[in-house]
Amino acid sequence: MDHETSPLNGSFGILINGVTRQNLGDKTFQTEAYDIWLSCGGLVAVRGDDLKDITPSELVAWSNVFGIVEDKTQTAREDKTVPGFPILRIGNIKDDAGKPRAQFAIVPQLKDDSDIRYNPKTRRPVWHTDSTFREFPPIGSVFHCRIAPPAGGETLFADMRTAYAQLDNGKKLELGKLEAVCSLAHHDKKINAYSPEYPVLSPEQRKANPPNRVPLVLEHPLTREVALYGLNSSTCAIVPAGEDVSDEDLDTWDLKGIEDKSVGILRDLLPYLTGPDFTVKWKWQPGDIVVWDNRSTIHAATGFEYQKFDREMWRLTLNQDRNRLAA
Repeated sequence: MDHETSPLNGSFGILINGVTRQNLGDKTFQTEAYDIWLSCGGLVAVRGDDLKDITPSELVAWSNVFGIVEDKTQTAREDKTVPGFPILRIGNIKDDAGKPRAQFAIVPQLKDDSDIRYNPKTRRPVWHTDSTFREFPPIGSVFHCRIAPPAGGETLFADMRTAYAQLDNGKKLELGKLEAVCSLAHHDKKINAYSPEYPVLSPEQRKANPPNRVPLVLEHPLTREVALYGLNSSTCAIVPAGEDVSDEDLDTWDLKGIEDKSVGILRDLLPYLTGPDFTVKWKWQPGDIVVWDNRSTIHAATGFEYQKFDREMWRLTLNQDRNRLAA
């Protein structure tokens, strides 16, 4: 690649510098960036002054290099999307009437880098991979910065390949026999417990969204690298692969938002998984575009002084290109 590249943390993550909008449309550059993405653990960032003015259609085209852009956003409110595009706006921006134009959640700001590591007492940061409750979970996401606050609002990433590789063989054997039970109903009820305005699934919606099972140890279908998987707020239990769970247990997890104690198998690993050997703190600049792979990474949001500063991000969701699997 002709552009300057910088590793983000050892073999995990690459920044490609000096990128232009014209580069993003170049087939050779696309191929090189995609290959880098796969080879560095599924985290690649592009940065360049020209990218501040990227159009929604250009961003969708760039995102399609890495997967198939999902044609709908996971929100029922069209006013939180970029009109006419499958791009969700995230941040605290408002229109002239003071109405929010982006999806926003208040999360703690990092005091220092020691806060990157998961804290079992506060259960922060909320490290996760995306949407494991879906029958076909998305393979990744694209995040683009439009407006960045002067401090805070970083996105955190962790390398689940290297973290898994450094576990002892006994732990690898144990985890390889387990699956995560992931339920959208459990996810929504758990949030509803501390945010009562958050809607829970109706009985009909719950029936239409049964729990999904994912392995705790996932082999990447393209690189064949192995990584830890299944960390999501929808994860309500960890069970031996193929073992049935009772309707009574499902009702407890879904209707009460109570997490089975077996989830501790994953949660207890989080302080190790999110240590400095495996993590990247991405400080956003306007124009930055980061693509991550859910199959080999986890990520977490951090807060900023939202009452003083604006932040606007554009997010796209990626699904698997089946043609690449066939190849």
